[in-house]
Amino acid sequence: MLRKHLLDDTVVVEFESPVRAVSSTILGGGFRKLSHVVFKRVPREFALEEPRLYAENVVKELGLPVGTTAVFLTAADVLDHVDVSIDNPVGARVLITAGFQPLTCIDGETNVEEAATVNILVVLDAELPDPALVDIVCLVGSVKTLAITDLGLSCDFGKRAYATATDAVVVASRIGGRRFTYGGPVTPPGLAVARLVYSALTGYGLRSLRIEEIFKHVFGVEFGKLVDSALEVYTKAPIPGVEPDKVRQTIIDELSRLIGDPNVWSIGIAAQEVDRRGRAGTIPFLSRAEFLADSKKIVADEILGIALALYINGWKALFSYYWVDRVKERVEGLKTATMFTDDILASLVGSILSRVYDKYMEGVHH
Repeated sequence: MLRKHLLDDTVVVEFESPVRAVSSTILGGGFRKLSHVVFKRVPREFALEEPRLYAENVVKELGLPVGTTAVFLTAADVLDHVDVSIDNPVGARVLITAGFQPLTCIDGETNVEEAATVNILVVLDAELPDPALVDIVCLVGSVKTLAITDLGLSCDFGKRAYATATDAVVVASRIGGRRFTYGGPVTPPGLAVARLVYSALTGYGLRSLRIEEIFKHVFGVEFGKLVDSALEVYTKAPIPGVEPDKVRQTIIDELSRLIGDPNVWSIGIAAQEVDRRGRAGTIPFLSRAEFLADSKKIVADEILGIALALYINGWKALFSYYWVDRVKERVEGLKTATMFTDDILASLVGSILSRVYDKYMEGVHH
């Protein structure tokens, strides 16, 4: 039904015959017949006042018809796209280019200076009327949000992300193919598209996001800043004769080891999820105001911190966690974390420092 052409910074999708489509792209939007769809990579700082004119020029340079071509613009690498399909009566095929910035949240401000966003093309080898095409657009948006949620992404820590700032979608159906009246979640077209979009986005996210990026989304702090926080706490009780650079490297080594452990991630994700539910005010019998005020009736945050410390280094880590928990309000990188995650961070730092003391105190005693 389509042919795909790969250029240096462009992917051109050419339909074997015109399709009926609905689109939110900068060029080729609305309901119309399409002959081509273009994915064009632009610089990250791309901020033209007339992006539509730019898109038109791209189409003209490619020698394509302006009136029947839709154009996605993105700072993501369009050659590193996802192309998945399912062989069923619908004949669904999905092409996605994805970058996960800038992410957007319900109550968060978004910086749109960089636009490596999620662009989705859905092609159905079946005929759908306009309302069914709209069904598929709605479905794509819902599934995209679910994928972003399951990847644990956030635009500001404690605020669950649901999209990126300039996402776009094209849903195209064959003219004269097998006809489906509806495109909702329980219809053959809807089921096929939902599965393809979800698997494509989560799969791409897992392989493209660096572990340091995922760490920041889950634990709410950059890897390097947590190392700085641990070193800052350590300076309150340093080991005589041990060089700070050696301690810093040991902290890095210990933290690197811990983020290779799915058990550590599981406890961190649990804390993250509860924090996001708390911020939304959806934890039963705990109001949003109580959550934001760090209600004293909640002890589950400390229970998670205790569990993590005991898992990492037993009682020594637990006592070190208690120490860090008492001083965290005076430590940059720890004092601004939310109710549950601040205990996880304190536990991580305390546990790591307990292993630092294990390593270097042995030399002091002997």
